[in-house]
Amino acid sequence: MTTELKILGIDVSKSSVTVHLLTSYPKGGLKNYWEKTRNKASSLYPVFYSNPNPKQKQKNAFEFADFVRETIPDIAILEPTGNHYSRLWASILNSLGVKILWVGHIELRRYRGGKNLPNKSDAADALAMAAYPLDDDHQTEDGELNLKYFLMHRPEGIDRLRELCQQLEHLNRVQSPIINYCRQLLAWQFPEAAHTISKSTKVGNVPPLWGWLAQRFDEISPRSLTILNNKYKNSVAVAYGIEIDPTLRTHADWLCDIELEEQRIEAEITALVSEQYFKPYNQIFGQFGFGLRVRARLLSRIYPFEAFLNADSKQLIEYEVREVKRTEKERRDGQTVVKRSVGDTKRIKRNRSRDTFKMRLGMGTVLEQSGDALIEKTSGSALCRMSLWQYVLCQVETGRLPSNQITKALLDYRDSLKSNTNDQGEQLLNGKHLQGKLMAKVCNLLFYQLMQMLDSSNELINND
Repeated sequence: MTTELKILGIDVSKSSVTVHLLTSYPKGGLKNYWEKTRNKASSLYPVFYSNPNPKQKQKNAFEFADFVRETIPDIAILEPTGNHYSRLWASILNSLGVKILWVGHIELRRYRGGKNLPNKSDAADALAMAAYPLDDDHQTEDGELNLKYFLMHRPEGIDRLRELCQQLEHLNRVQSPIINYCRQLLAWQFPEAAHTISKSTKVGNVPPLWGWLAQRFDEISPRSLTILNNKYKNSVAVAYGIEIDPTLRTHADWLCDIELEEQRIEAEITALVSEQYFKPYNQIFGQFGFGLRVRARLLSRIYPFEAFLNADSKQLIEYEVREVKRTEKERRDGQTVVKRSVGDTKRIKRNRSRDTFKMRLGMGTVLEQSGDALIEKTSGSALCRMSLWQYVLCQVETGRLPSNQITKALLDYRDSLKSNTNDQGEQLLNGKHLQGKLMAKVCNLLFYQLMQMLDSSNELINND
């Protein structure tokens, strides 16, 4: 390299980090280097714990900071292993002035596998991360780091947005069993309200039923309070001397607190999503009819959109040759024609930019070995995939969308899928298969709309 760098590879676990320091790419390859150093883990691959066990003489986070001060690395390489697990160690590195570069999960897994390093080994992962920027494949012709192989730096607001989305998802998971248990208790303590869907209609207020049960009368509307009081006076439970027990009131109180916390989080999300640098994205999201939570989740995964393109802000298109595994046929003039036979090769066009974009939204696929077969599995953000599924189910399939060219294309595609029938008139695609194709269509349309947005922006800059 033009400038010699000292690289610290850091593999983050739940309560510890395993580190390894390299100043140059190992001669003889990583596999050979690993075999020579694997038995010297305590000195070459030290482990530091956030909550060490004193009896086992484990090193703590303060000793990690001392190690960084002594070794003075130029760059630390981390994998984004959870938003919380890596935060402590990244904060220590930032406070010590060490530059951090992040490597994606998939890229690191492929790199480690390509170097024949063992899987499920924290030390091997730390070695792979330390070697990653020193590898010639990840450098430019001038010997400098090629930053396209690292995750692009994102504004602080994006990380906060992602954290808030995770908090909302956590609260959603927490409240579901509480609500279910409350309804079981209401079935005999206040059966007339057991299946009431209670929602807050004003910021600062709690859902009327839960607020009434928790006796937080100042946080529900007077009208709702009157309705619930009258309904309870006429309840069969009151007529037969059944009272509302403290357990139900406590659970209702928890639900009130969760509702207020959700309101606080959504207010912060609204402020973040409304930032000026998200304005072009919001214009496109508005054409799709995305709600606030869907917008926040999408932005936390795809901003900035330029990260999916090459250095010239163009789509990365590659071609690959593959062997045909199964005979390909097509109907032509009423006859079945064999296009390719098993063993033939075919040239396939791959839009790497679009495929990576879809992966970030949970609509990517990866091939995994299962015995002698390769199994295709969905990959990417499960939260985004769930948001897209809810959007398709509640808006696309029902037609509750804004009227524009984008949604027209989406609805036309929906109708064309549903019109595919067999000889008996039965739909060929149903349920999750149909929804999966619509989710993929949403991703494709969103990608090309964002691409047009970027092209228009670049054209304006060039004209100026």
